[in-house]
Amino acid sequence: MKLSLFELCITRPLGFLIRMIYEVVQNYGLAIILFTVIIKLILLPLQIKSQKAMKRQQKVQPIIAELQKKYANDQQKLQQEMMKVYKENNISMSGGCLPLLIQLPVLFALYRVIQRPLTYIRGIDFTNQSVIENVKLVMSQMQEKFPEAIGNLANATVEQINSTYQIQLSTWAEKLGRAKELAWDINFNFLGLDLSGLPSTSLTAIMSGNFSDMGTVLLILIPIFAILTTWLSMKYSQSMNPSAQTNSNDDNPAQSMSKSMNMMMPIMTGFFTFTLPSGIGIYWIISSVMQMVQQFILNKYFDRKEDDFVVKLPDKNRKNSKKRR
Repeated sequence: MKLSLFELCITRPLGFLIRMIYEVVQNYGLAIILFTVIIKLILLPLQIKSQKAMKRQQKVQPIIAELQKKYANDQQKLQQEMMKVYKENNISMSGGCLPLLIQLPVLFALYRVIQRPLTYIRGIDFTNQSVIENVKLVMSQMQEKFPEAIGNLANATVEQINSTYQIQLSTWAEKLGRAKELAWDINFNFLGLDLSGLPSTSLTAIMSGNFSDMGTVLLILIPIFAILTTWLSMKYSQSMNPSAQTNSNDDNPAQSMSKSMNMMMPIMTGFFTFTLPSGIGIYWIISSVMQMVQQFILNKYFDRKEDDFVVKLPDKNRKNSKKRR
């Protein structure tokens, strides 16, 4: 089977990493948490670069405010002068969003890893004929003994099970008492939550008044905490730039981008963590918490390095001068 470049360069290495972690901790949720911490540490240099970009933006805001007053009636000239200031001080409008953009491929790859834990965490090769036969046998036994549990998936193909329903396959093998025999066993229990379920299933249980399986019902907490931590992370990031709060001029590209992100990220977070496997939400929560911790530490560090941030003025009469603010 020919692997795509994305699979080869991103998904497989991430799958190998989380598999190594799981072999040590033997817990699905804890493995995802430790995996997230490691990924955030790997991406720390990008976070440092982003924080520097935010600090530079903060330092040039007094100059930007002056330009906005001076060219209040000439938006084209204002944009030109603002771009000169940003260029002179090596400020990128997307610098603060860089870590988020870099995390997207990681998130997409992690979704594949979480959706296919038998492949990436347990190392099961679904192209192996004996594995295919075992899948067929487990599905047949589930249809015979627990038809209500397998439901419509009784008619699914091995390929469909491999690509989308490996979590269910692991739980079926556990239900039949064959999980350890097949090496398909995965510990999905984490702090009383059954991470083999989708958070969306908890809403169904709540709406129907079925509270018999609290491990599934409590999964609703995952998207709630994911939305909350995402919102707090965005607000904390914004609070570190006081000028962004006082300057409400929409002509500032950085501020416009920040406002859009503040609105869209919690919405996107809620949708993904509610509808996708629970592990995605665990990753999102820990990632947001780590983001705030890193921002706090770096902000304290850069505050002590205040004098290292020098604002360059692009004005013709002061082209080569430097002004500390």
